[in-house]
Amino acid sequence: MSTIEEQSIRIAHRSKTLRRTALACPDTSQGLAVQDLTDIYYFVQVVELGSFTAASKALGVAKSQLSFRVARLEASLDVRLIQRTTRRSHVSEIGRRYYEQCRLLLAAAEQTQRVIDEAQAAPRGRIHVACPVLFAQLLLAPILVNFLRQHPDVQVDLDICHHQVDVIAGGYDIAFRVRDSIKDSSLVMRSYGMDPQILVASPELLLRQGRPTQPIELKRLASLGVINAEGRHFWHLQAADGRTQQVEHHPSLVSDDLQVLYQAVIGGVGMAQLPQFVCREPIAEGRLVPLLPAWSLPPGNVHAVYPSRHGHTPALRCFIDFVAQRMPQVLRRTQQGLLAENARPVQEQRAFG
Repeated sequence: MSTIEEQSIRIAHRSKTLRRTALACPDTSQGLAVQDLTDIYYFVQVVELGSFTAASKALGVAKSQLSFRVARLEASLDVRLIQRTTRRSHVSEIGRRYYEQCRLLLAAAEQTQRVIDEAQAAPRGRIHVACPVLFAQLLLAPILVNFLRQHPDVQVDLDICHHQVDVIAGGYDIAFRVRDSIKDSSLVMRSYGMDPQILVASPELLLRQGRPTQPIELKRLASLGVINAEGRHFWHLQAADGRTQQVEHHPSLVSDDLQVLYQAVIGGVGMAQLPQFVCREPIAEGRLVPLLPAWSLPPGNVHAVYPSRHGHTPALRCFIDFVAQRMPQVLRRTQQGLLAENARPVQEQRAFG
């Protein structure tokens, strides 16, 4: 087999990826047409290999099919590209000039396909991630370190956010959150587990304002809250027997920063709903007091959101799967007080208070 034939067969394999692609021109109502990129490819092979017979052998395509595809191309252009008789054929002058431009077109099409192939071959490129500060420090950091060690061609832009970001408008590939309810149905959600919540106050606050024994008595205590779109704040409580109570409160401080809320609770500014694992140590030390132990709060859903289930780059797809495999275990260890080594300084430096 000649070098030209070998090259044409290799390109023929590549052409399968181009068969659904069209070279768009103004529509036929304007007097012009739309050319199929595969027709152009077959035309180029006929010119380069010297005849329909040689191109048919090299490409493994019937000669009649090649003739039909080239004729269709000529009809769409309203020009004769290859002059044909029953015994021989030759490329017309306009056909030769058109061939030179088609070579450039096919080279560009092959290069665009190569970009996609390389992107899908291995995880590489940049991922844009949004994450709350405490989530990043305690849960994501150890996973992220291991991910980047295993995938050195991936770069991560980690945006530490103190509020719930708009994933699509902000240009994020993925965002991590902890919420007791999921309201944005336009995003794909992947849950890693539940984070028990607890209502706590400082001993100082309880000395000043009294310790509540029933949900309704929470109204007399100063409170802290998390920013929400509705602007109203409620404690949603459930007893062991299934009874529920909803108590509205009016926080003196509202924030999406868990560390700020923690410090405010410790400082006696008000009571607050916090993750149970954050409160375990200060409760044991007597710096925080759990309220209404017979009643429970809705747990937080530890999860990620991203815009679509499809069309992910290999880097993002690999990252989503990597986190999903490891996050539940890291969450359990954190809730049990077994923090990863690179998250331990958060506790040792008393970043919470």
